[in-house]
Amino acid sequence: MEMETRQRSRSLGIPIAIVLASIIIAGAILIRVDSDKKDANVIGDKNASVAENESIIIDEDDDFVLGSPSATVTFVNFGDFRCRFCRMFQEQIKPTIMEKYVKTGKIKYVYRDFITMGENSILAAGGANCAGEQDKYWDFAESLHGEGGGAGFTHTKKSLSNIAISIGLDMDSFRQCLDLGEYVEEIQKDTADAIRAGAKGTPVVFINNRIISGLNPLEEYEKMIEEELAK
Repeated sequence: MEMETRQRSRSLGIPIAIVLASIIIAGAILIRVDSDKKDANVIGDKNASVAENESIIIDEDDDFVLGSPSATVTFVNFGDFRCRFCRMFQEQIKPTIMEKYVKTGKIKYVYRDFITMGENSILAAGGANCAGEQDKYWDFAESLHGEGGGAGFTHTKKSLSNIAISIGLDMDSFRQCLDLGEYVEEIQKDTADAIRAGAKGTPVVFINNRIISGLNPLEEYEKMIEEELAK
């Protein structure tokens, strides 16, 4: 059984220009990492991770969810729509996770924003969230992953509006939402939660609060899911 649920409170518009200073905790440095196995866009700050004896629960928050609400395993994927490794995750990992675990009701799949590639990524994530107001979040996100997926790809309000038109959104509502930056605060919260929980870059997955960093073989995600299902 596959269900799409959403609980979202609309925040007041916040100028995008002020966001990076508050999203990415002071002193964070944007770097690029390429490895044979765990590729990621990495943002590092030794002061941003969970403090000793502090616990942070990574769940669906008020973001978009696919799957059965009664599933005992929650798969939270933090990503940046401009991250090429996130695009590879969507192409190589997500389809099997969806078919094998989400559509069968075993787990819930959640996508949350983790901005590692700058202000333009905030704009893209805002477009997806605005589309979610019209129940088109996943359609919009799929388009972003398909044509973004790299630091060299720059999104504009026009390019995001073109996506919105292609999936049949009410354009007045979409443009107003995007212009006001209504979801900047939510994107900021997602990013801060990821960093505080120990995430260093995108993609990063939390399966019932257990972390898998970078782009990994499918088997690693399946192994952890099976371990959690067995509990």
